[in-house]
Amino acid sequence: MNNKPLIFTGSVAHAQLDCDCACPQTPFQIIPESKKNSYFIINDEIYQAELNNEFHFIFSAHTPASPSIINKSAWQQYQQFKSPRLLENNIDEQLAQQQLIIPIDTKPTFNSENPTQLTAWIHITNACNLDCPYCYVNKSSEQMPEEIGKKSIDHLFNIAIKQKFNTIKIKYAGGEALLNFKLIKILHDYTHQLALKNNIEIDEIILSNGTVITDEVALWLKNTGVRLMLSIDGIGKIHDQQRPTKKGQGSFEKIENNLLNKLIPYGIKPDICITVTQKNAKGIKDIVKWVLQHDLPFSINFYRENKLSSSHVDLVLEEKAIIEGIESAYRTIEDNLPDRPLLNGLLDKVQTQAHTHTCGVGQNYLVINHHGKISQCQMHLDKTSTTQSTSSIGNYIPITPAKDKIHNISVEEKEGCKTCVYRYRCTGGCPLETHRATGRWDVKSPHCNIYQTLYPQALRLEGLRLLKINGFSH
Repeated sequence: MNNKPLIFTGSVAHAQLDCDCACPQTPFQIIPESKKNSYFIINDEIYQAELNNEFHFIFSAHTPASPSIINKSAWQQYQQFKSPRLLENNIDEQLAQQQLIIPIDTKPTFNSENPTQLTAWIHITNACNLDCPYCYVNKSSEQMPEEIGKKSIDHLFNIAIKQKFNTIKIKYAGGEALLNFKLIKILHDYTHQLALKNNIEIDEIILSNGTVITDEVALWLKNTGVRLMLSIDGIGKIHDQQRPTKKGQGSFEKIENNLLNKLIPYGIKPDICITVTQKNAKGIKDIVKWVLQHDLPFSINFYRENKLSSSHVDLVLEEKAIIEGIESAYRTIEDNLPDRPLLNGLLDKVQTQAHTHTCGVGQNYLVINHHGKISQCQMHLDKTSTTQSTSSIGNYIPITPAKDKIHNISVEEKEGCKTCVYRYRCTGGCPLETHRATGRWDVKSPHCNIYQTLYPQALRLEGLRLLKINGFSH
């Protein structure tokens, strides 16, 4: 046992994972309080638990990113702040930086900076070779024409220039995006020409089901640096029942073959997006073990009911099944802890860094369908605008009628969230899912109990990972 006070924290810059959803809002910055001659006391918005006989982990609602891991000596030092005290040493300073102790009679204040990245989902094809029961896209054979694609890219640059975004992130999606690979290559070249001209950074990712990857695609990804996200919901039959072909055949074997024999040999490690439903919950542990064995980044995401999937009652997020399935996956992770950060991907829409809005909808995110029309979210592909105003960040996606507008409000405005220690991580969950289930935008997620049950366990896994990379076994 080490008697010297120790504190470990993870990097603020956690790896950002991509999934079939809007990107999160820019994290806010916590404004540091003046420390000179200030008396500090334990923040009353704290979650803490023992990791083992020597270490605790502590997490504050206002912690900038990951939890703090402290040994017994540091824990005893932390406990002294039950009464107001001055900061006396480095451990005290770190406790203050993590907002675990705060100046008396104050609350942390935030500096929410304007987003610097514009993110766009470009729906380049409405075609798909799979028939997933939870999909929200009303499929057809239509593809985005090259002219519409280039006009869409022009529009993104116009927005970025007017709104002073320094980065444009493009998600090439569908349908199955690689069924229109020719257009992806054209738009990639066109985008980078405009980026060079306008001094704007570009980040591109293809969202794919992984079944139509060729050697040509893999080599192009390697040469261009365009990233890839694959949707995989289980191993073998578990995956196949949620993501079958149009003929009812399985798709997992094809995906695995493409990954192992086409992508990984080129050094390409795609993000893996796992969608959890009641139907595949018991098998989540197996797909998590599989992605860890192949050292792939992954995210666990909840199924979103939509008008095309509502008849599939076996997909519904039954609380007990979802919790037990993900808990089983967490036990698998504990037995196979990676060195890299994984907290961002452990629970649907939960982000490591503190933020107030669940996603970028209405702020720095938009969807352009294969006809060139704009919507707020890919789940609203059929609710598009007829104009493309760029007067302000909140108005470049005018929606008519008003009933179709998504209200992505701050977690601080949501009933049931305002005092939760996890509120700046889950931010009340997906606004569309909340509205579908409750008819309101200003209340907590219908899956709040799932978040509150699982997030402490996700924090614990991050704590165990921090112990491991710092040379301590759990």
